[in-house]
Amino acid sequence: MESLQTVLGPIVNSTAVTAPLHYILAGSFRSVSLFLLAFSPTTRTLSHLRTIPGFGPHQYLALPSNEFRNTVYATSWAVPPVLSSWRIEKAANPEDWNVRFLNSVPITATSSYITIPQPYKRAYSVGGPTGEVHDLDPVDGSFGSKLQEVLFVPEDELATADKTRVALRYGSHGIEFTPSRQFAFVPVLGTDSIEMFEHDPDTGRLALLTSVPSPRGSGAKDGPRHLKIHPNGRVLYCVTEHTNVVDIYEILPKSLKFRDSRSLLPDNVAAATHGSHVFRGDTLMLAPSSASQPVPKVLITTTRGATSATKGWLSVFPLDSQGYFSTNPNGLQQNFANMTVDINAARWETPTSGGRANAIDLIPQTSTTIEGDDEDEDGLWIVLTDEDDATASPNGTGAIRILEWKGWKRGLHLADEWPRKGDSDSSNDNIIQGASHAIWLN
Repeated sequence: MESLQTVLGPIVNSTAVTAPLHYILAGSFRSVSLFLLAFSPTTRTLSHLRTIPGFGPHQYLALPSNEFRNTVYATSWAVPPVLSSWRIEKAANPEDWNVRFLNSVPITATSSYITIPQPYKRAYSVGGPTGEVHDLDPVDGSFGSKLQEVLFVPEDELATADKTRVALRYGSHGIEFTPSRQFAFVPVLGTDSIEMFEHDPDTGRLALLTSVPSPRGSGAKDGPRHLKIHPNGRVLYCVTEHTNVVDIYEILPKSLKFRDSRSLLPDNVAAATHGSHVFRGDTLMLAPSSASQPVPKVLITTTRGATSATKGWLSVFPLDSQGYFSTNPNGLQQNFANMTVDINAARWETPTSGGRANAIDLIPQTSTTIEGDDEDEDGLWIVLTDEDDATASPNGTGAIRILEWKGWKRGLHLADEWPRKGDSDSSNDNIIQGASHAIWLN
């Protein structure tokens, strides 16, 4: 059997400077463990490093971008509900990387999302009927005391409200802050609303400012699921689970103003499936800032098939310098062999429905990975998770896929996936059985 370093390739070879390895941590809806992997841009190879016993199933993972970048925070479907923190132990040798448990804290209801805004002193989590604010230890970033509980149901209904993962289908589902940290926003599926909070930077507490209804009216049943905020702090994007659109809002001092919308599906698919609920809008990510691209030029979204009979879609939307939707820079002249292209987006049909996943995380590409193959200045590495029943079966492949977005010149391509065919022979401890969420660690 080849060594891991042979599979991943050397950091430097005799003919070209190659890119460093990228590390990934993933959770699963069908395992209590976490999974550490390494991806080599040089060989375009994804390899499993180790499986870490955890407190899952872990639905969502978060990594701050400061000195605590070695600390990962995880939500869980465990009963009773908890949040957990983990230390990434880095090493020169990929096989020596490890993930060490720090601590866990009890929470009132199962959480689906967690974020750690600047200055990285507190963690904010939400899910179903509640959200919570926790202090973070200033030394290792582990969870400290609970500062606040935020309610998304009337206080007198909290005792009888469902606090299991079932409530994630209609309760609060995500939380994001403006770069100034003045405001926080929470999408709530069941009320078709985005809750806008004012944030006190001194105490860390949140105070509700307003509830912003769906731009399509009270009967739209949109199911706002996840949202992101542009680095300029003036534009908010929200994906809806039930109507499969991504909306753009302008952030105002006391509310949001709806500005535009795009379907998460190709026009012909959207028209053929309108109102049939065969898709479930899922995740969204802005292209991360880099030295060459300080302002995101694309927004990437995913939607899942409601059953294994329907494959999901990943869409790449061009953005203008202010963060609003633009048009395909190459018009309709380009022809990506494996993508559906229209004036608004480039779209890639995922290999399966995605199950309860089809979640993404992004990092910018570096300057060169293979001799003679320069990466595009707009290039991105995308990690995509898959939890379709076929993927999660004993012989399933592709729970975690690495996609390469080469910009509007060359489109999107599959680089590698794990498990691959034959990997199912691994010990039971290493079988992921479909992935929920995965994040880049470096």
